[in-house]
Amino acid sequence: MGKRSDEYTLDSGTSYDISAAIAKKKEGRRAQSRRARRQKKLAVGLTIGALVLACGAGYLVGLSKYAGKFLSNTFINDIDVSGMSTADVTNMLKEQFDVPSLEIHMRGGDTMDVDLSDFGYKVELAAPVREAYNSQDHKLWFMSLFDSDDIRIDTDPVYDEEKLERLLRRTVWGSTDTANASIAYGENGYFIIPEVYGDTADVERVVEYVLDNVKDGNMDVDLEKSGCYREPAIKSEDLAAKLDIIKQKYDFILTYNFDYTTETLTGAQVFEWTDGNGNIDRSRVVQYVAGLAEKYDTFMTTRKFNTTERGQITLSQGRYSTGQYGWWMDQEKTVDMLLDYIAEGKTQTIEPWYTELDTGYVYMGFRADRSADDDIGKTYIEVDLSAQHLWYYKDGELQFETTQIVSGKATDPARKTPEGIYSVYTKCTNYTMVAPDGSYRAPCSYFMRLSFEGIGLHDLSRGSYGGNTYINNGSHGCINMKYSEVKQLYEMVDRGTPCIMYY
Repeated sequence: MGKRSDEYTLDSGTSYDISAAIAKKKEGRRAQSRRARRQKKLAVGLTIGALVLACGAGYLVGLSKYAGKFLSNTFINDIDVSGMSTADVTNMLKEQFDVPSLEIHMRGGDTMDVDLSDFGYKVELAAPVREAYNSQDHKLWFMSLFDSDDIRIDTDPVYDEEKLERLLRRTVWGSTDTANASIAYGENGYFIIPEVYGDTADVERVVEYVLDNVKDGNMDVDLEKSGCYREPAIKSEDLAAKLDIIKQKYDFILTYNFDYTTETLTGAQVFEWTDGNGNIDRSRVVQYVAGLAEKYDTFMTTRKFNTTERGQITLSQGRYSTGQYGWWMDQEKTVDMLLDYIAEGKTQTIEPWYTELDTGYVYMGFRADRSADDDIGKTYIEVDLSAQHLWYYKDGELQFETTQIVSGKATDPARKTPEGIYSVYTKCTNYTMVAPDGSYRAPCSYFMRLSFEGIGLHDLSRGSYGGNTYINNGSHGCINMKYSEVKQLYEMVDRGTPCIMYY
């Protein structure tokens, strides 16, 4: 290719000057660039320093902000406590843990409120809250900005369990007992009395259940869930079929008369003595009559007696048991009679069969004065054998009294009058007493027998009465009296009247 027409060449001097100028210019640019870089580094250094100072100041501000307080994003028991002091958190949690009282809900809707101070109940929160606070690293407070801290506080309450138990045991838990449904008899015949869901609780179960709940922190206790209430075992619907049978066959009431009270036997009770075929189990009838005898028989029992001059004494029946005072049921005959009454199926008032001897003597006391606590009553003959003193009371009023008597010879055990509770078995006039061995015969005008063996009250003419005569010159066991006095007493006293004799 040829050269352009405007091209030229430089000599060596000119070329040097240009090269020098160019080099100088380039050096100036490099110096300017180095100054710019130095300025830029200075600016960056100043900026970083400012940032470091700013961060340090922010860190210190944050450190100060969270001093004594929980860090950001802190949750205790699902409650945000960020920035709160331990005191504030403690007070806040008290509202969660504290309760106004121990509430015990009972059957029927009643509630018993037990003041917590009654058994020293309190919840200690300050220590666990302080422990939660100390678990946080406040030097790294800024880390809490990016992550949450979930803390759980479950603290056991403090209380006096023994004091709470005593309080529960002193409490009356209900007033109505649970009762089974039953069949009763009324004006319109037999009917069902519904079951009762009582509110009387089992104290042991109540104590156990309440203590367990309080221990678990539950202060709202429902006793229905504890099993402390007894449920009726027999309900109305269980008796419907039985009621129909009773109405058909056992629609009667038998009432035993015991003078001062009665015992009622319902057809419903009798029905319980039957088997599936309607046959009565005799052993159940025997058991029922035995219960009556145990409750009402007084023959051969020990009694308390208020004497005229020596206060109350305790006296056994006495040695001669076959003719003495009291009620004695013939259980076998009473069972037979009861079965007959049941077969009749009629409502009626009946009496037990009392033991009767071949002689016609019936073991029954003085009916007019019979009571639950005393079968002697206020009409009786009283003989103080030590004082040789006899009294006769009728309806509580003294009718006759004498100290002119002679009882059995005290120095001879075979002739000594035995103390005990007798009754006037028979009354005879112009009677001749004969010793069992035939050793003597003694006629008398008035004789009131007290025992089958022959002890009685009768007239006997003798040189002296009363005092100590009986000790060495007593009778063969009877009570000797003056003719005029025994005649007077004989005319006052009814057959069957109790006679109490004691030393």
